[in-house]
Amino acid sequence: MKLPSFAYILTFLILFLVLVVFADTFLFVLGTIGLIVTFAAHYREDAHAAGHH
Repeated sequence: MKLPSFAYILTFLILFLVLVVFADTFLFVLGTIGLIVTFAAHYREDAHAAGHH
């Protein structure tokens, strides 16, 4: 089951806000990079799969 795009964006924003509130600078930077890489990989995978169908 695939979630709508707004669900992924909302999840990203919630996790980002948790980082802003609770993380120190080092964890904020690493966490932000991790979030961006994870969500970018998801969208890249979706775009790649969509091109084959």
